[in-house]
Amino acid sequence: MGSTVIDLHTHHRRCGHATGELGDYVAAAAGLGLATLGLSDHAPLLLDGCDEPAPGMHMPLSAFDGYLAEARAWQSRAPHGLEVLVGVEADYIPGREEAYRRLLDDPRIDFTIGAVHYIDGFHVYDPARWKATDDVDAVMERYLALVRDAARTRMFDVIAHLDAVKGRAPRHPYVPDATWDATIDALLAADVAVEINTSGYRKCGEPFPAWNVIERLHAAGVPLTYGSDAHRPDEVAHAWTAVRRGLTDRGVRELAIVRRRRRSLVPIDDRWAEGALPGTGSAP
Repeated sequence: MGSTVIDLHTHHRRCGHATGELGDYVAAAAGLGLATLGLSDHAPLLLDGCDEPAPGMHMPLSAFDGYLAEARAWQSRAPHGLEVLVGVEADYIPGREEAYRRLLDDPRIDFTIGAVHYIDGFHVYDPARWKATDDVDAVMERYLALVRDAARTRMFDVIAHLDAVKGRAPRHPYVPDATWDATIDALLAADVAVEINTSGYRKCGEPFPAWNVIERLHAAGVPLTYGSDAHRPDEVAHAWTAVRRGLTDRGVRELAIVRRRRRSLVPIDDRWAEGALPGTGSAP
């Protein structure tokens, strides 16, 4: 059975906090033998009517057209055996839904990743938040409420880093079963996939979301996919072997992939016992 390794979540230098050009990520994916690579840099932050309201966090609005054009060019000249998909990670900002809907309604985009990065004035990974409050559980409740709202917009094909609050929090948040149930119900109603994001391994030693949440999502029928959230070319397919092992052990056999905004499922091969995908490691 051939490789079906996919990585739908990668960034590059345009966002201001990643390194490397799009071609560097394509080369890294080809070198690892990936079947599909998603280019999915941070969309412009649509606030305040300015080109770049958060320098170093998102690409400027003026860079977006060039990003899509370059990504499509790499799609057409990808190395043999590698499929390149053009995506974007876009923020969910309450009250800015229509502006984002217009931005993302572009035929060059294969898939959209929806992300909640900002909660009550703080970035989800900003350690300053925890000087303002130590109520981790309340922040997580607010975060998941925004995730549910993001799903309900139906603008996104994939929801990113589902429990990202834990990434920089002083402790793991407690989430009641009722909150997870409501969140999963919203994801199912919106027919959106959830990524297993391995930047969590780099931030807090486990993926986003945690494996017990992945089990809940799978049991409920929420489609799953994989994204390294790479911010350097050498992070492409980060910890894929650990993820493949975890999925196989839990009976997950397929991952979601989105082309031209249409989702399909691809099989996960079961060759994890033969060793790690070169360069990705079996554990972070």
